Amino acid sequence: MDKEQDLIKDLMAGKEDAYKYIYDYHYQALCTYAYQYVKDIYIAEMIVGDVIFSIWSKHESLTINSTLRGYLMSAVKNTSINYLVREKKFESIKSELQSAIEKNTDVLTYLDNTPLTKLIERELDLKIKDSLAKMPDLTRRIFELSRFSDMKYQEIAGTLDVSVDTVKYHMKVALSRLRNDLKDYINVLIPFLFILLKKDLF
Repeated sequence: MDKEQDLIKDLMAGKEDAYKYIYDYHYQALCTYAYQYVKDIYIAEMIVGDVIFSIWSKHESLTINSTLRGYLMSAVKNTSINYLVREKKFESIKSELQSAIEKNTDVLTYLDNTPLTKLIERELDLKIKDSLAKMPDLTRRIFELSRFSDMKYQEIAGTLDVSVDTVKYHMKVALSRLRNDLKDYINVLIPFLFILLKKDLF
């Protein structure tokens, strides 16, 4: 118990080793738990990554009154349910958007050529750059080497003189951060595109 309390204190202090411990000893079990709700392993991993990143981002105000595993499972459960609620809410919008695209074969070309679409693309690019700029230096460098330089984890580990597990950990942190920073933008974009299509095509 003392060891767990020390770990919780380290989480509250924002110590990286404590978060790495969560990935090493709780991540797989939490992904399995999330999968029971969302039935998609990628979404389950995304949810667990978001939960861990959320703990890190609000570590100064973190309050854990149960066991760490119990706290993590509760957070994963709530995040999974919220995800399912959001998916159901936007399902009809996405369905109507797909129908609009299917009814007009020129719609993708239309969207690609509008000044507004180009503006949205620039804003999204800026949001991605802003999210990367706020990441810890090592996390950002690992993500950029993986995504922009197309390097494999083993190559990144050799280049930065770190372990492959360290590379995997920082990639999970980076992807969780990007998903968290961009999710509101994407959720707004989907209904916006539907409104745009409905206005101009019907």
